Amino acid sequence: MVQEAPSSLRQRISQSKGINTARQEPEDPIRTHDGKPNSHAHPNSRRGIRLNRVLGRIVPIILLVYVANAYDLVVVRHAYRQVYLQQGRLLPLGLWLVPTHALFFWSLRAYLRVFFAHSQPPSRSHTNNQSGVLSWLRSRFGATFADPDPADTTISIASVVQGNDVTAELCSADGEPIRCWRDSCNGRIKTFRMRHCGDCTTCRVGFDHHCAWFDNDVTAPSTLRPFISFLLSIPPLYTLGFAPLFRPTWRSFRSLAALAASDAHIAEVWWGRWYSWIGGPVLRWIVALSLASKRRQEQAADAIRAPVVIALGAVFVLIASALATSSLGSLRRGLLTIDVERAKAYARLQRQMQKLDAGQEEKDALQKGLDSLGPTQHFRIAWTDPGTGEARAEVVALSIDDGLLSHGSTAANLRAFLAPSRTIPRPGWVLSESALRTLLTKANVSLHT
Repeated sequence: MVQEAPSSLRQRISQSKGINTARQEPEDPIRTHDGKPNSHAHPNSRRGIRLNRVLGRIVPIILLVYVANAYDLVVVRHAYRQVYLQQGRLLPLGLWLVPTHALFFWSLRAYLRVFFAHSQPPSRSHTNNQSGVLSWLRSRFGATFADPDPADTTISIASVVQGNDVTAELCSADGEPIRCWRDSCNGRIKTFRMRHCGDCTTCRVGFDHHCAWFDNDVTAPSTLRPFISFLLSIPPLYTLGFAPLFRPTWRSFRSLAALAASDAHIAEVWWGRWYSWIGGPVLRWIVALSLASKRRQEQAADAIRAPVVIALGAVFVLIASALATSSLGSLRRGLLTIDVERAKAYARLQRQMQKLDAGQEEKDALQKGLDSLGPTQHFRIAWTDPGTGEARAEVVALSIDDGLLSHGSTAANLRAFLAPSRTIPRPGWVLSESALRTLLTKANVSLHT
């Protein structure tokens, strides 16, 4: 049998089943069903100030200010003024700055891919106003979030079953579609591995988390790859960029610290005063170093600036390394950040449930939370019986512990989420072939041998 091309199969699926392949945005993990179709549930909007959203407005500005100061310190003051103008060393300067800038622009491109990521291609009808400029930046630098196309799973099924009339759709235990009523989703159907982002007020396919560093969502496959690339680029960029400054900055810092500790004027106006301890020992030394830099006028410009910039860079390196290690550790098991956090929340509710008495009313609320966060998900498998031609459907369940989210080996999981889309058979947010086979076997659907 000749397998149908994905594009023609997608059209046939949409026409025959009435599927709207336009972007659909389902709900957060909460499953709103009571045995009846939940298409008439009331919207559940969550209002108020969200800390992550506030941080998303502040952190990118902090990063921009830091990068500007670091670039001025490294390139303008050290490379240009000291190495080039004063010493005239052009070749060593080029051997250092060329790879540094190459890594810097690669890291910047990865950052902008996430920062300017957008849901739909920006409209070209607005080009002479602020919205038009933002749309151009998004289209030029940002990634496009993947659309939740129900036909993708059906196309994947066509490679493991005998025939193209088999569908697998995420559903509740009673077979009803799971819908999202939060914010602007308005009851749209939820597909596999879609979660609601309360900060962006919409659902994302392959949602990992909302990152305050970018004020945007990290999703697989759209922005997860540049997100990991950016995190992994920070340690080598920090080391390469500041390498010529480590030794002179350390010598200058030690000299300045010695002056701050031994200068009689600083001891009189600061060390000997009770208020020098108000900010604690760290702030006490920072103020003392500032006073020492003023006493040493020839080093006043960079004596404090260089150590502070390098120290803050070390903090960024530690945070980025921790995030990269955590993310890659989850991805190697086929899990996204939200999957890990849901598992932690589920374990906490289980512990709380064990501590409650049987008659307490809180037990019902905890049980509802356990049901929504549980590791088991249900799928409605529909197919046509090849013998009788009868349309059949079956609701089957599969747990994360049984391989629902995994694509197999560590290499397969990392490739599914991080490899370019053109090099993998299906994106990481689609059911893996092993999970598909397990679901179809439970539904007694004939598979390819």
